[in-house]
Amino acid sequence: MRKLKIGLIVLFFIVAAFMILEYSPRALQYGHENGWKTDDRPLIIPHGGAKVLYPENTIYSFKQTEMYDAFEIDLTLTKDDVLMTHHDLDLGLDLGESYQETLVRSLTYNEIIDLIKDNDYPFVRNFEDINGDKPYENITDPLILAELVPAKLEDIFQLYPNKKYILEIKDTEIENDFKKAITLLIELIEDYELEENVIVSSFSDEVIEAFQKESSIHTSTAWGGTLKFVLLSAFNVDFFYRPKQAALIIPVYQELGESYAKYIKLLPSPIKDSFIKKGTSDMTDLGQKGIIEDAKRHNMATIYWTINDEETMLRLIELGVDGIITDRPDILYNIYIEQGIINP
Repeated sequence: MRKLKIGLIVLFFIVAAFMILEYSPRALQYGHENGWKTDDRPLIIPHGGAKVLYPENTIYSFKQTEMYDAFEIDLTLTKDDVLMTHHDLDLGLDLGESYQETLVRSLTYNEIIDLIKDNDYPFVRNFEDINGDKPYENITDPLILAELVPAKLEDIFQLYPNKKYILEIKDTEIENDFKKAITLLIELIEDYELEENVIVSSFSDEVIEAFQKESSIHTSTAWGGTLKFVLLSAFNVDFFYRPKQAALIIPVYQELGESYAKYIKLLPSPIKDSFIKKGTSDMTDLGQKGIIEDAKRHNMATIYWTINDEETMLRLIELGVDGIITDRPDILYNIYIEQGIINP
């Protein structure tokens, strides 16, 4: 009986210590000045140049969205080691070639541009806007067409030397490729003195860890790192989290893969219910005040993707997130006008 009593007392003090630490304003902090944290409103961050409004990841799309706070850009590596603005590792052209022949890494940048031109700009001609129209189907202006192709990242840096950038490395499958992409990206960021204006992101924890070994430029959590932070926050033990990233770049709603969902089901209901969307067993709801407040304590920004509806935007604004990645920056901009946050 005495041993049980002592055990309960020890357990009580352990729980009390965890609670005190959890609600303490002090926690291990991201160790660099973090200019991605905001106090007045979330940053407006068009997704790939606002990909439902304009042909994505083109100079044209970035010029159309240059009035917003930051660019979110996907990067792939060409055969001649050019970091190019493109979402996928292949060109996605249905030209009868094998998959290998249309891989970005299998072609030089100029070969890619020539291939797009020779096939009459298929992405541009087939692009449908939010009204279902094809505004570029018959465009012939060579100056506009020249901007409606994947761009070199360096060209974007030259056009916008003071912009904020979220740069996602898409080359994650082959170690030599993503290490080369990392080296080239660091060189470009340093050459243009954009270290404080850039967050490097990836879905791959391996890529982010490799990048951090080479540079102290800001990074975001990848998928595994994000899940780790969310679980620590849900269990109220994030006090001991040692942040190496400047930001959580996370979705609100995201279907969990089968392997993750299997383990999530084993969690106690109060924990599981805190970040799983009601009525589902494998769909997250990460737009949670606790996650955002815990990130702030660690000097980390919270940036949510890809938010295209007004209701969720309003919810995240109310929660005090630092940035919203969206295909519809016009909707978020109009919310700020209506709320008197921005004067047009």
